[in-house]
Amino acid sequence: MLAIISIVLFLVGIKYVQETTLESITLQIQNAIITGATTTDTTLPQSIEEVRDQTFLYAFIGILFMNAFFGFLIARFALWPTRNSLQFQKRFIGNVAHEIRTPLAIIKTNTEVALFDPNLPKATRETYEEIIVELDRISETINNLLSFDTLTRPRRMLKTPVDIAQIAEIVAERHKALADSRGIALSVISGETRHAHGNAVALDQVITNLVKNAVNYTPENKNGSVTIHIEPEEKNKIAIRVLDTGVGINQKDLFHIFEPFYRGDMSRARGIGTGTSGLGLAIVNEIVRIHKGAISIRSTPGTGTEIRVVLPAAGKQYLPDPLEDGKTKTNEVSVDFS
Repeated sequence: MLAIISIVLFLVGIKYVQETTLESITLQIQNAIITGATTTDTTLPQSIEEVRDQTFLYAFIGILFMNAFFGFLIARFALWPTRNSLQFQKRFIGNVAHEIRTPLAIIKTNTEVALFDPNLPKATRETYEEIIVELDRISETINNLLSFDTLTRPRRMLKTPVDIAQIAEIVAERHKALADSRGIALSVISGETRHAHGNAVALDQVITNLVKNAVNYTPENKNGSVTIHIEPEEKNKIAIRVLDTGVGINQKDLFHIFEPFYRGDMSRARGIGTGTSGLGLAIVNEIVRIHKGAISIRSTPGTGTEIRVVLPAAGKQYLPDPLEDGKTKTNEVSVDFS
């Protein structure tokens, strides 16, 4: 449709150029006859060329403008059903997630009450405990869906100076039991208190998702480690680095790593990361976008992964701390929303 409109506009423009040029030539000849003026062999052709070039330029600019205008209108109307469909999908996901939370909470509460029975058979007790674990996993998925639905809506997120180092310490403490149960050393490294300009709840979720992924994708009982670095970054920014000694990410998976529910082939093949919903990095990416930050992932299969989130600092100029390049083959992907 747009191509047809462009062709029609171009033909109309050419026709206009021809008519205008012919009219200009006629007027010049009439003036020469009336005034008795004479022209050289080159004066009239040069004048005609100037008029033709100028007219053609105006016609061409007009065609480009009309083409862009109609292209904008067509694209806007063509994308309208898609936007409506996405909005409906977001509302549907949010409504379903809210409806499911209540019965899940009731089931979990009743199961936990049943576990207080001292006469409960061992097999039944183990079954109830497995039910609670699965209910927690489903609840986490629902919470992630609600978070993702909220973040993709055009709402204003209140931003204030946030102590990133303190948030990292709290997140590490929350995940210490999980890391210890898997034989993974979890630590936080930071200098003086570092403050970023952002939303405390959202940034807590960023670090939580990164740490949880790092712990879940690091093999158990193999002296693994997960380290959270809070460090200054150039141009008045602050960096959050989460490093793990996990299975790593293949290069082909990096191109899809921020897609909702995506899990790499390597994690599926090794049977790890089964406790994750596949929404963690998608939520992190969306929060970083809202904060006008940047996120990058560097990973070496079989060695580990480093995820770096750069955020605006809270009113302090920092010195650069460049990322050192490793000697092994490393896959990398980065997104900058600043």
